[in-house]
Amino acid sequence: MTHTTIPTFKSIILTHIVLCLLATIAIGIFYTLRLQSIGIPDNFENGLLLELAIPLYAIISYAAAYFIGKSILKKLKKADSLSTKLEVYKKWNLMQWAAIEGSILFACLGFYLSGRNNLLLYALMLGVMLLYFRPLKARAVELLDLQPEEANQLFENA
Repeated sequence: MTHTTIPTFKSIILTHIVLCLLATIAIGIFYTLRLQSIGIPDNFENGLLLELAIPLYAIISYAAAYFIGKSILKKLKKADSLSTKLEVYKKWNLMQWAAIEGSILFACLGFYLSGRNNLLLYALMLGVMLLYFRPLKARAVELLDLQPEEANQLFENA
């Protein structure tokens, strides 16, 4: 008997929680390292460039992840199984979360190098954005266009 792992909605939620914790830890580490660093000058000459590059990177990477994920979602058929649909939903969310997480790390690194508080604020705002895009059952039902019996199965199993 072969055993296949079916992604449950709880595993998607757990993945999101882990990514949120990693983002929080990264922000805390970079903030602490910046406070402890003595050798890095406060006048990093490309600080203003970073203040422009980080939001642009965040917008472009998130938009790319969103539209690539949307094209993957469009390939789903109504006849596909719930586990297949949940796997695609998980991949779509992971792409979005990875884009946001990368932007958070980029902002943290920029803050560490330049000491500009705006970059730390960008990282914190992106962390809030990561929290906002948490996996919701209602959002999954809408995005995956689940049939009523599949939606009931999702709510019962999760």
